[in-house]
Amino acid sequence: MKILINNRKANFNYEILEKMEAGISLFGSEVKSIIKGDCSIDEAFVILKKQEAYVINMYIAPYLQANINNHEPTRNRKLLLHKNEILKLELEIKKQKLALIITKVYVVKNKIKIEIGLVKSKKQWQKKEKIKEKDILRETNKSYKM
Repeated sequence: MKILINNRKANFNYEILEKMEAGISLFGSEVKSIIKGDCSIDEAFVILKKQEAYVINMYIAPYLQANINNHEPTRNRKLLLHKNEILKLELEIKKQKLALIITKVYVVKNKIKIEIGLVKSKKQWQKKEKIKEKDILRETNKSYKM
């Protein structure tokens, strides 16, 4: 498994309750751009409608060597999930007021997969507490090194 893109802000902004692997429907020029690393998932999220899952706001830069019929950078892309997985996610989202975000984009056996996370948003005070813990840990490590 080769990780291509990682959403570093996901653990800071959200509490990840469950992770799931999904395939994604892409054009050839999109695949080449993702492998090149020209992709952003910071503001991407997943919506469920009519028992199908779609990725919204995932930016994939146009591939320069492609022909005139290049892909649209922020189009909605369909996720490849089983129906029972989608129904389970719908039930969890409605019951607990959760969201779905993309945490990673990676390659498995020459196929691009994404890892989606079922998340609950953190409050502002939880984020500040996390920053304070990191600062304290950094200070203690500095004092031990001296």
